[in-house]
Amino acid sequence: MDYKEIWTNTLGELQISLSKANFVTWFKNTFIADFKKGVLTIGVPTIFIEDWLKKKYLKEIEKALQKQISEKIEVVKFKVAAPKNDQIVQIDETMVIHKPVDKTAPLQSSVRTVFQESDSTSLNRDYTLNNFIIGSSNQLAFAAAEAVSNKPGEKYNPLYIYGGSGLGKTHLMQAIGNAFCEKHPNKKVLYITTETFINDYINAVGSGFGKAKDFKNRYRNVDLLLIDDIQFLSAKEGTQEEFFHTFNHLHQNKKQVVLTSDRTPKEIKGLELRLKTRFEGGMVTDISLPDVETREAILRQKAAKMNWDIEKEIITYIAENIKSSVRELEGALNKIVATCELTGVELTYKKAGEILGNIINEKKQTLSPDLVIREVHKYYKLPIEDILGKKRVKELVLPRQLTMYLLRHECGMSYPDIGKEIGGKDHSTIMHGCGKIEASLSTDMRMKEDLSKIKESIYSMI
Repeated sequence: MDYKEIWTNTLGELQISLSKANFVTWFKNTFIADFKKGVLTIGVPTIFIEDWLKKKYLKEIEKALQKQISEKIEVVKFKVAAPKNDQIVQIDETMVIHKPVDKTAPLQSSVRTVFQESDSTSLNRDYTLNNFIIGSSNQLAFAAAEAVSNKPGEKYNPLYIYGGSGLGKTHLMQAIGNAFCEKHPNKKVLYITTETFINDYINAVGSGFGKAKDFKNRYRNVDLLLIDDIQFLSAKEGTQEEFFHTFNHLHQNKKQVVLTSDRTPKEIKGLELRLKTRFEGGMVTDISLPDVETREAILRQKAAKMNWDIEKEIITYIAENIKSSVRELEGALNKIVATCELTGVELTYKKAGEILGNIINEKKQTLSPDLVIREVHKYYKLPIEDILGKKRVKELVLPRQLTMYLLRHECGMSYPDIGKEIGGKDHSTIMHGCGKIEASLSTDMRMKEDLSKIKESIYSMI
């Protein structure tokens, strides 16, 4: 039995019903590991993908597989494993799996947002699910967004997306709105910032009954409510009261609510408990700092959109050195292209280094071991002397190893230098600590989230 051929044909069946982004995200580096006594085992690269395939695509996988195998498949199981060379099914990420219907022209007229007099409520048509770059830092948030756009009010209501500034929360939120408008042109969508909601509420209260009634009608007679930066509701008691009733009205009538924030509901100080529990009652997912491969993909997409012919080495250089946000990443690319165009100089790898050199060097100088250690200490609320000391207690192991990992990968320090920084430890101890983190990143989602939050905190300081 040729497992590779069977899985290739199975993927061919599956790709017909999936978007390109979903197909590549969830099925890349998967393979048939074994088939014995009716039990077929599929190898997957991470435990996260295993969980998602079980929940989302198991029936489709079983059905597609059975078409390829005459013997009865009793059970389809998954295991985290890397494929051997003869098991790899190549997926061309540039291939169009199925071309979506071009509805660009009707979209402009079908986007019906309320509060038409305010530009801040309009959806940006450039933000779509198709052009959102998916990576390990945002794949769960993307999958949830796609599920919400397909079945609004049924799955993940509310959808709560959190993460640092400039990582793509607004893009994903507005992409949900654009997808919803495309599928439901006669329904109402409202996208606003929390600041706008607060100001509208204050104006309504100060203008008498008529305006207050208009306010309620505007916010409650929508099918999809998208609110950015919900953390700014903190300590706004009157506005929280009104938002609570608005949220309840929409939720009870199965209208979808999508919220973004820079932190989890629990971490918003001054937010009423009843709102926290409602926000947590749907789907809470984060967008973290993109890895270098995702950053490169973002830059390539930006260059293609602008018709810029950028050498691969330049893309890699920017991606490896600009890590703090997608916004800053694209800004760096804009800077080198604009500088070369305005000065009439050819854009080369050397020239890109000259243009961005000062920015990158300043960041490297600012990103000191002290800053890394301080942010780990703040995140875990542990004394710095304990993290750097010789105590061998369970609660110190992960923070200490994450500190080693960050000093190695973010500060570029050698193992002996890290050892000196962390209480004079031997370089072999540092290598072991870094290795433990590297080995666990693909399977320990809690640790991965901790690492991502610490990195966001570090890069927000420089």
